[in-house]
Formats: sequence, C-alpha cells, structure tokens
Amino acid sequence: MNDPGKEEKTDGTGTRNELSGQVTGGVVQAGNIGTVNFGGSPPSPVRVPRQLPAMPRDFVNRTRELALLDDVLQKGPAVAVISGLKGVGKSAISHQWAHQARERFGDGQLYVDFKALRHRGGAEVSGVLAGFLRALGVHESWIPAELSERAGMFRSLTADLRLLVLVDDAENAAEVTPLCPASDGSAVVVTSHRRLGELLVAGARPVMLAPLEEEQGVSLLAGMLGEERVSVERDRAGELVRLCGGLPIALRVAGARLVQRPTWTIARLVGDLMDADQRLDHLATEGGAIVEAVFQAAYEGLPEGAARLYRLLGGVPGAGFPLGVARAVLADRPDQALDLLLDANLLDEVEAGRYRFHDLVRLHAARCGQRQEPAREREAALRRVAEWYLGQVAAADAEMGPRLRLADHRARLAAVGRPFRTRGEAVGWLEAERANVLAIVRAAAARAWDDIVWQIAEALWPIHHDRGHYADWLETNRLGVQAALRLGEPAVEARMRNQLARAHVELGEYDQAGEELGRAWRAALEAGDRKIEAVVLESLGRAALAQGDPDVAAERFTTALAIHEEAGNARGVGLQTYHLGLAYNQAGRYGEAIAAFERALHLTADQAGQGRIHLGTSQAHRALGDHARAVRSAETAAALLGESGGPVRETQAWELLAELSADTGDREGARAHLARALAVCVASGNVPKADLLRARLASMG
Repeated sequence: MNDPGKEEKTDGTGTRNELSGQVTGGVVQAGNIGTVNFGGSPPSPVRVPRQLPAMPRDFVNRTRELALLDDVLQKGPAVAVISGLKGVGKSAISHQWAHQARERFGDGQLYVDFKALRHRGGAEVSGVLAGFLRALGVHESWIPAELSERAGMFRSLTADLRLLVLVDDAENAAEVTPLCPASDGSAVVVTSHRRLGELLVAGARPVMLAPLEEEQGVSLLAGMLGEERVSVERDRAGELVRLCGGLPIALRVAGARLVQRPTWTIARLVGDLMDADQRLDHLATEGGAIVEAVFQAAYEGLPEGAARLYRLLGGVPGAGFPLGVARAVLADRPDQALDLLLDANLLDEVEAGRYRFHDLVRLHAARCGQRQEPAREREAALRRVAEWYLGQVAAADAEMGPRLRLADHRARLAAVGRPFRTRGEAVGWLEAERANVLAIVRAAAARAWDDIVWQIAEALWPIHHDRGHYADWLETNRLGVQAALRLGEPAVEARMRNQLARAHVELGEYDQAGEELGRAWRAALEAGDRKIEAVVLESLGRAALAQGDPDVAAERFTTALAIHEEAGNARGVGLQTYHLGLAYNQAGRYGEAIAAFERALHLTADQAGQGRIHLGTSQAHRALGDHARAVRSAETAAALLGESGGPVRETQAWELLAELSADTGDREGARAHLARALAVCVASGNVPKADLLRARLASMG
C-alpha cells in the first residue's frame, strides 16, 4: 500500500513516479495510453436533424390523401405505407405532407431514399442506421458494427423524441423495420411500389395512391403551361389527362413536350396519343422512354409466372377483367401470379375477384407480350378467354328462362356449372361485363372465330332486349350476321338478322328493320326450320304493331302461333297469344285482348313474361274503364318486372301507374310513380328515357 504523502522520483522515461491525493487499491503506471473509452451509454442526441428533401414543385393538392395521412399518423408510434403504381406521385405526396407536418416533430426529421442507394450499388439498412445515428450526434466510435445493435441504439436514443422518419422507395419490410423509432411522438412514412404486406400485418396503415382525377391533372398541366394556355383548350386538356391515365409522371412528360414546343396546341399532342400502339413512345422525352421505364422496372422484378400472366393479359381487350379471365390465360397458379402483380402495383383489385390495369400499364403489358411471347401463344390465350366468356354468357342466358336457342350449350354448361344462382345475379354480371363481352366479340370477329361470335350474340338477346343497350345490340348482331355468312349457315343467319331487326324496330328504324326481316325470312325458308320461321314471323308482327297496323300484326302472330301449336311448343303458344293480346289492344278489341292475356298467363312460367302480360292486361282494363283492375294489374306488373330485372318494361309499368293516378286526379301519386320510373331508368343507365322523365316531372311543378 502506497503512502499517500510520499513523493516519488522520475524513471528513465521521464514519467514522474508520484501520486497525489488519497489512493486505495493497486496502481498501474504507464506512459501515453492514448484515448480512453469508458463503458456505459452513449450521450443523448446533441443535434436536431433536418433531412427532408425540398418541397415538391407543381404539387397538385391531393386533399383527401393528405387528410388520410394526417389521420393515420396522429398517434404514434405510427407507420404509414404509401403504395401505388410507379410514377403516381408517392414521393411527392410524402414530401408534401412531411413539410406540412414537420413542426409536429420538433426533435428532427430523418430521410433515406433507397432507390438512390441502390443506384449507387447498395442499399444496406445497417449503413442507413449508422447515418441516422451520426445525424443525431452520435460519434462514429460509439456506433456498433452489428445491425441489431445499431437498431437497438437507435430505439434507445429516440425513445423520448418526437421524430419523423421518411423512407422513400422501400422494397420490403426488412428495410423499414429497423428504422422505426419506438416513441409515441414519432412517425414513419414509407413509400413503395409494393404493398409491403409484412409491415401491414405488423400494424402499419396502408395509403393507396390512385392516379390524378381529371381536375387535378388539368391543374398540374396549368402549373406547367400556364392557366391561359390550358383554359383555351380545357376539354383537350381533360382528354390529355385521360390519355395519360392521370399518371403524374406521364402528364409531366406530356407537359414538358408542350413547354418545349410553344407553337403546339394541346389538341395536337392529344391526336398523337390517340394511337394506343404508339402512346408509350410519344410519352418519351428526348433522353429516353421515361414512362415506359417505370413500368419496365416493376415488370423486371416479377417472377416468371407473374411476368407471363402480365404479358398475356396485355393481349386481352379491356382494362378490367374478372378472376376467371386470369385462370383462362394461365393454368399454372394464376391466383399466386395475380397476388404478385397486385403487390407490385401493376394491377388493381377494384372489387373482390375483379381486377383492372391502369391504361398505360396495359399498353406496356401488351408490348411485353409482343416482344417476348410467340404469336401463337398470345392467340391461344385470347381464344381461351373468348371461350371462357362464351361459357359465362351462356350460363347467364340459361338463368333468363326457356326460349328457342340454336346453340347447343349442354356440354359447355356442364363444364362451367352454375356460376349464377338467380336471374338477378346473371343480369348483374352481364351488366358489369358488357364492355368486355363486346370487346371479345370484336376480337373474335377479327379472327373469324365465327362460332364464338354468333353464339355470344344469340346468348346476349335477353340482356339486350330487356335492358335496351341498342348500340351493343346492333353491333354484336351485325358481327353475328357476318359470322353466319362466312359459315354458310342460313338458320344462324336468320337468327342473327332477326335479332338485328328487332333493335331497329325498338329504335323506330322501320326501313332497316324491314330490310333485315326480309333477308331473315329468306334465310329461314332456305334453312327449312319451322321454328326459325315462327321467330321471324313474330318479329314481322312486332314491326307491324310498332307502325300502327294491328291487323297485319295479328295475322303474323296467328301464323306463328299455328307453327308452335303444330310443334307442341307450349311456351311458343303462350308467347304468340300474348302478342295477339297486344294486337287486339291496339285494334280496340279490349275484351278479346283480356281473354288472350289470360290464356297466355296460364302458359307462361317466367316472371318477366308474366309481368309483360299483366302490363298489357292493365292497359286493356284501363281502356274499358275498370280502374281498380287496371291498377291491380299494373302494380303486379311493376313488382314482377322489378324482381326479374326488366327495367324497360318496369319503367312502362310505373308510367302506367302514374297515368292511372292522374286519371283520378291524384297528382302526388302520379309524381311518386314517375319518380319510381326515373329511379329505374337511372339505375339501368337509360339516359335518354331518364331525361324525358325528368322533363315530365318538372312540368308537373
């Protein structure tokens, strides 16, 4: 033990061997030992990092999304994952929100851009954490070597801080989790072109970023081109937004082209972009295909199964499609491939089991297919899709009730089962898929897949007739006529021309209807099929009724009725008896009309047919002055037609009830019934009829 008061001499090195103060325990004497590190915790943060990128320029006010971010990040520790298609503006909105909210995070804001790190050859999370720790004032010597230790130090250091962490372009949850502070006052905002499901499972909140709406897109263009230039061509600017799919990156490229070419009108650029095959090329800058590149980067990250589904779906017409289409395109695990496309935000699930491509993404998918898939593979996939749609349409048609069908779908229906449990479900599916079915018919017609064309056209008859989709009705059956002529099938030709003629009758185009019915009659005679002859005779009678000639109509219906009686076809007998009732009504033979309707009712099993019969019966009772019976029949008709999904006839029933109310001076009742008729028209998309009903309601005060 040393004597605390004793002075020691120096040794040969110049070190003084002396101690001061009270010393206990052993003593080690040494020369210069350099820096001494003591154990314990590192110091508290001594810096307030301000790492946010600059405020985005020309930011379009995404009020709804900013409000959602505010709501998600009110309470910490909170993590928001902003995901969406590449180029949709994820970084812009995250940066905008961060600048607006930075005062809430007084202890600083940290930022990392993983895309930039990958571009430089690495995106190591451990290195990002080291940078965060340095930004908070931790000396390099205190930063551990291991990722887990760095993450632990970061959590400890930020446990009581109000900190914002902004993470751009994360590829997976493992890049984000170590960067999350544990304090209640902190928040983490992540952008990714993937959905980062593992983060969501751990409690992060998703913020899906959709493309810009038209007004937002026009505002973006106005910020680039000036309000005056855009306002002069406001409609063309809106069209440009639609052609760019509301995608900010595409709009910025388009806007940049117009900035560089001040003599160009917006209409000129719109004209260039109308060519779908060249649209991606027109959305390229002088330095490269910027828009296509963002899709290509996402595509190249896909496993082969998902990439092949993407390529083949690009060749299917229409932006949206149901799950069955993907299963028709790809037999090997299509559901898993769909999930991967969803995760990469190359596809959106708009509702359960229904998907949609962004318009520009679909063009890119088609281009990938053309580059990488043999033509025979693309055509085979499209053929499978066309066959799938034919099966679905045939199944929907089967739910509409019995009627004459030339196509024999028994084997097809046995294969698809019963996808629709009710007529209403079948009608709903046909309405949802109407545009896609028409696109498939067009594609099949272009390839002379004639059996598919005419069989779909035949199966669509109930939805066209009941819902009044006249443009689809005309085009589909014209293509059906061409298919029948190529096939050399006179019975099919008669069927297609007959359906085409009925659309012309409904539209009051009687010359065209007469021309088609004349050709249909000659084809029916050539086919030697009495059932087809009866169908054409029925249409000839309907055309005569529409032109105010009930006697000729009754003659046609009577001849058709005899054919059905000869064949023992009870349904056909009931249908032509109903038509005779209509002819008698028009001729003023109301007692005979009521008798015909009563007979027809006993022979008709389907609700839609019964509803039409009650409608005719009501008109006859009204003409005879039997108001009570007229009302009962009209109410029954409205109920049956509403349940069976026949909006055209249901609208007529409500209009008749309005007229019956007006007959007794019940003005309020008349208004209520017209309002019901208007609601049916609006729901079914019958815009012209809805406008007429609005005018009638307005005239009633």
